[in-house]
Amino acid sequence: MATLWALWALTGGGISTTIMMIVWLPDPPPDFTSRFFGLLVAGIVGGALGGYLTHGVAFDALPGIVGAGAAGTVLSGVVAMLIPKRANAGR
Repeated sequence: MATLWALWALTGGGISTTIMMIVWLPDPPPDFTSRFFGLLVAGIVGGALGGYLTHGVAFDALPGIVGAGAAGTVLSGVVAMLIPKRANAGR
């Protein structure tokens, strides 16, 4: 079971890092390091939670991975959208 928890957390963390790069690549926000870790933690927590909930419904590894990816995407996407972009970009 510990291997599944690690897999779900890594899936959610990888998805959240991808969202961070897509959203913030052109113009990284100020205080980038703390926001990156906040988004990464949100993805890890979302991935672990989504994998656990999906695994409780279907006792197979693949639905748990899909649930981890989906929950990690949703939670890290919400956190990424709540963090404002720079106001004076391009000046």
